[in-house]
Amino acid sequence: MWCDHRAKEQAIRITETRHNILKNIGGVMSLEMELPKTLWLQDNMTQDQWSRIGRLFDLPDFLTWKATGDYLPSRCSVVCKWCYKAGPESGDSTSHHNNQGWPEDFLRQIGLGEIADHDCQKLCGVGNEGQRVHFAGEHIGGLTAQAAKDLGLVAGTPVGGAVIDAYAGAIGTLGAKMNGISPTVDEARKRISLICGTSSCHLVMSDKPIFVPGIWGPFHGVMLPDMWVAEGGQSSTGQLIDYLTRSHPAYNEAVERASASTPVVSVYEFLNQHLEIVAKKQSLTNIAYLTKRFHMTPDHHGNRAPFADETMRGSISGLDLNSNNLDGLAILYLATIQALALGTRQILGALCTAGYTIETICISGGLSLNRIFVKVLADVTQFPVVLPGSGGDAAVVVGAAVCGAVAYQSSLAGPGASMDGLLWDAMARLTEASDVIEADQDSTLRRFYENKLRIVEKMQQDQREFNKIMDE
Repeated sequence: MWCDHRAKEQAIRITETRHNILKNIGGVMSLEMELPKTLWLQDNMTQDQWSRIGRLFDLPDFLTWKATGDYLPSRCSVVCKWCYKAGPESGDSTSHHNNQGWPEDFLRQIGLGEIADHDCQKLCGVGNEGQRVHFAGEHIGGLTAQAAKDLGLVAGTPVGGAVIDAYAGAIGTLGAKMNGISPTVDEARKRISLICGTSSCHLVMSDKPIFVPGIWGPFHGVMLPDMWVAEGGQSSTGQLIDYLTRSHPAYNEAVERASASTPVVSVYEFLNQHLEIVAKKQSLTNIAYLTKRFHMTPDHHGNRAPFADETMRGSISGLDLNSNNLDGLAILYLATIQALALGTRQILGALCTAGYTIETICISGGLSLNRIFVKVLADVTQFPVVLPGSGGDAAVVVGAAVCGAVAYQSSLAGPGASMDGLLWDAMARLTEASDVIEADQDSTLRRFYENKLRIVEKMQQDQREFNKIMDE
């Protein structure tokens, strides 16, 4: 559901309110968030259909409800995706209860007054009266008999406060031991978690709120109870690589060659290997230089960060009539990877300019298994990239397991016990790094990527100018 972009008009209407609470999502409501989708449903359903809705959930809170039978909202999901207010220095709203809760005046202003009139109970569970949202891993109850049967577990097994999938990836990577040494929380503030799958999320912590235009957050207590989190993102990463490679006329040939190789490899590992062959044929010292005359912006599904501009679109410069073969496919594939890495560099630049201190990327997700993607990312950003010991595609599951361990500890401490330190201790104890990919310090390569970044920024600016011309 996150990548369903039909609520564009509703997101624009919400942004145009200029409500102060929008400052916690970079000043612009994303059409990927839940309130514009809710507003779209209200706008497009019949009154009878709308009235029959009992509860609207983000996935973490739906799963919590199925597991426990109770409405026990996650602080992570409601704050990050629903504009729920929790914590100091969040966007002000006159209707908040004790500095937290659903922003009833905001809901009325954007056209969801009916929900506000009924104590917001349609959103994720119980309303503002007596509601409490829960920290990551905080014990909130036990598995019902039916849930235990469905999952093959024991009834009463502790259930912890949920987190969004990307945040589970951050929990599974940001505390990773390196060379057997666990980082301190202060050191973890210098790490950014990059979860790369269909889309990508960039999560970085701070001990104070740092507001960045175009970046979601800062969100208080959505991972560690006393820390703020900022979230950058790219709406299409693995999805974009799949889309562009599968659209190329040589894709089927690449799949056949990959399947016929010994040992059999994925089509993307085949392309990784083929890039080295093409670079050797052209006497290039690095495969990066294959795209010297081929440039791309990766905003085919809009720009989530750092511009928060859904209207942006991808673009390619350097097309010719001789690229319909395997060599051309490999170069297109490489250009896509480079464009995505340059997009991450733009996000890192916005975060660092605003005051974050980032020194290391902790990567997870399916793309972390792609050796060319990881190396290009390190070279483009000039940051070391840390690979998780769990294997990149398992880090989100490991993060969820860490929350499960915390849920057990929290259950022993009893209701209302402090959560301070529990999650971080579990992260540092249960996660580790498997490898660190260092950035190439070659001055020629660094200058090459600096120039590529300048071109990407120029292409993005040109697109804005093109749009202005066409709107005249």
